[in-house]
Amino acid sequence: MSFTRRRSDRASVNRRACAFAPEILEQRQMLSGVPSYLAPWVPSDLSVYNPITNQRELLNPQSLINPSNPNSPLLGNSGKIVTGTDRAGDRWTITVHGPGKVIVTDTTPNDGVLGDDINTIQLVGTSPKDTYVTGNVITSPTTLTQGTILFNELIATSGVKSIKLNGFTLTANVSPAVTSPTGVFLYGGVGTLSFQDIQAPIDTSVSSTPYQIVIGEPNTPLKVKPSIYLGNINNQVFDSTSTTIPTGPQTSPTVQFVINGVIRTFDIVSATQGTVPAAYQFEFPTVGTTGRTSVQATAIDNLTVHGSAKNFTVSKASQPFSSAGSGIDYLHNATFGGNADAVGIDVNGTIGTLIFNRGLGDPTGTFTAEQATTGLLLPQTSYGIPQGTTGYPASNLLGGTVSAKHIHKLVVQPANVLVQTPSNPYYAQLYDQGYPTYVTSPGYSLTNASIVVSGSIDQAAIFGTQLYSEVKTGFDYPSYVAGLEGTRGPSKIHVKQKGDLITSVISATFRPANNDYNSGGTAGPGTIVGGISGTSYNTAALTALNNKGAGVFARTKIS
Repeated sequence: MSFTRRRSDRASVNRRACAFAPEILEQRQMLSGVPSYLAPWVPSDLSVYNPITNQRELLNPQSLINPSNPNSPLLGNSGKIVTGTDRAGDRWTITVHGPGKVIVTDTTPNDGVLGDDINTIQLVGTSPKDTYVTGNVITSPTTLTQGTILFNELIATSGVKSIKLNGFTLTANVSPAVTSPTGVFLYGGVGTLSFQDIQAPIDTSVSSTPYQIVIGEPNTPLKVKPSIYLGNINNQVFDSTSTTIPTGPQTSPTVQFVINGVIRTFDIVSATQGTVPAAYQFEFPTVGTTGRTSVQATAIDNLTVHGSAKNFTVSKASQPFSSAGSGIDYLHNATFGGNADAVGIDVNGTIGTLIFNRGLGDPTGTFTAEQATTGLLLPQTSYGIPQGTTGYPASNLLGGTVSAKHIHKLVVQPANVLVQTPSNPYYAQLYDQGYPTYVTSPGYSLTNASIVVSGSIDQAAIFGTQLYSEVKTGFDYPSYVAGLEGTRGPSKIHVKQKGDLITSVISATFRPANNDYNSGGTAGPGTIVGGISGTSYNTAALTALNNKGAGVFARTKIS
């Protein structure tokens, strides 16, 4: 085989030789316009998320440098993002998204580091439309902690769109102690306010100043309805210098929400005394040491307490039912998931939906009657309840009061369950010998409580026995408090009662004679539609409205 292509005439030295070594690549350099210490970075230890997109944010370390000395690498206590670590090792960060900055001062401001509990969190230059403030806490990797940061005060003079401080607890028990007031003061308003919880152990021998959460100013109505989301409100009041056990109720607010406008959403886990060790419960009785949690606003769209509410009030004034104008304008929806005891809801207008999933009034330790021959209190199954654990009705105090002009829907579920054994011996042990058969039934729904409206109740469903309580329409409660006759106008109630009435009354525009329903009275233009699947028992006790009798009373009854 031969090739016809001519060989190159170039000399062999001029031909391209094979490359046996790698070529030298072009050198690349970092951009020299941005110093390395100012380059954006994603923090790996304290994740910061945008509250709108929920995405990790790039942060500029320039905001972490002490603004008084830009050449210093030390962190400052002000800027877009501020971080610190408490003595237990819990690490926190507060970030301002949008206009403004945050200034954080701990309880030891002169040591140069944010290494103690927080005294004040101050927001400066914020915008009510574009500023979002977020806070996060990372639990100590070396010490077993609750993963919460204590702070004493939150301040903002200009409006803020959202403040969400996850893991931050408001309390005066910061260490070392401070003298600044304890509370949240957002005079410019806020769209959403959320933090962990409120720990308010108030020693009146030291200070009786209440914790205040103030949003807006009295003379400048809020343009935005705030939404408030909190965990537990542990409100406990005591006197460490006293040698006597307190038994009287706390009637002045010790945790006070003052909202100068309409609340869109008020959502908390619970408002109670808090947890008291069993060995000290007799020294801290529920009635004597549970502080009052007061919510003051012009109106409320949605109110939710997921757990228990003890000594909890809603009104325009610090004292509910104190005057004809003390009630809020309206309450669209309210739900109490746990037992509601010593709860006062003062509304001048309409309540949309009101739900008590675990009753209104705590029946613990409450007796229904007295045995004529021996004088023993009945039922005897209530004997042996530890001292200090009983509720307000057991101390002859009101378990709850609701006053409004009109209620669209009312639902009350039982606070407890009653357990009984069959009286017939043939059915006492249906299963295993030696083990009695128990039958459960709904317990008490309303205990020493009153739900009154000056107009009508469109729909009421009450499941459980009422004890010393009244559901009354056509009754003006402010007039009754002022010493005047409360039964005034025409009314109507659609009611479904499943349970007994023990010295309890359901009435529509009815005036009892000499405060005794069973002695007669004046039936005005009132109508009751529905019925009761239970029995009425009249004892010598009084209802929450200081009346006697038991049953259903109205001019017109339609079953």
